[in-house]
Amino acid sequence: MSDLLVPSLDHLKQAYAVTSRATQITPLLESTALARETGAARVFIKPESLQWAGSFKVRGAYWRLKQLSVDEAKKGVVAYSSGNFAQGLAAAGQALGVPVTIVMPIDAPAAKRDATAGYGARVVLTDHGERAREEVAAAKAR
Repeated sequence: MSDLLVPSLDHLKQAYAVTSRATQITPLLESTALARETGAARVFIKPESLQWAGSFKVRGAYWRLKQLSVDEAKKGVVAYSSGNFAQGLAAAGQALGVPVTIVMPIDAPAAKRDATAGYGARVVLTDHGERAREEVAAAKAR
């Protein structure tokens, strides 16, 4: 496996040091209902939906954008997503001043499109299907 798939402890510590400055500590909540349902002694949930960008996806997006060179950051990034990653990347881009273009399927939920655009990303809608999104994203990245 590549190092990208199996990060070292030092890599994780470095990522935490960078992302902890840009994310919130979310609570750990005990769910007696889930414990009962699963038969577990105790079940805890971590509501990452309470992050300022609405999901945990902002952590990875912020980390990756922080790795860009100054020239790369000025050029911006292009990604395709129909949901939480789009919002996380858009929010991270806004926080770091990196232009973000998100390619979304035309039938992506309006709330996701609006939230992504609300973080300053340019949203490009395309026909439904992964291939169509990949083609548009590749063209926009050139």
